[in-house]
Amino acid sequence: MEITVLNFSQFIDNNDGIFTTDSIRVAQGHKKQHRNIVALIRKRMAEAGEWGVLNFKQTPHVNAQNGEVYDVFTMTQAGYQFLVGKMNGKLATEHQIAFINAFDAALALAKNQREGLQAKIFSKQIEKAASEKQGSFHGRGLYQRKLEKMAIEPALVALLNMAQPSLLLN
Repeated sequence: MEITVLNFSQFIDNNDGIFTTDSIRVAQGHKKQHRNIVALIRKRMAEAGEWGVLNFKQTPHVNAQNGEVYDVFTMTQAGYQFLVGKMNGKLATEHQIAFINAFDAALALAKNQREGLQAKIFSKQIEKAASEKQGSFHGRGLYQRKLEKMAIEPALVALLNMAQPSLLLN
């Protein structure tokens, strides 16, 4: 089974601290036709009543290729989980888990940013730049740069990976 690693920000939006996805992304992620996802959303909204209205928002969308206007639904994490609860099969389950993990990763990113992860990354980037500058002056500096590079670069990569976790999808 081939697993593709995708950036979770391709599937999740942060709108003033509210994490959402939309019916187009759900259709793409689950390899379904968009009209079928929209039909399922409408059915689930009717079943959910007022709760559905709070977790799904319908907006018109213009298709850039043909100019057609059709409905797209934006949904919260709870809305997404409610929607896909009706989907079944191995692939659907894998995609449900991947999207839920994407929402969790988006929340973790927001938390990390609040706790200063970006400041840590910035500090490590400054340390890397200073090491590169020092290493360009003379032979002894090059040797010191080589030693520092082995410590700085993996730490920077680790920080960047924490700031942007991956989403696994088939």
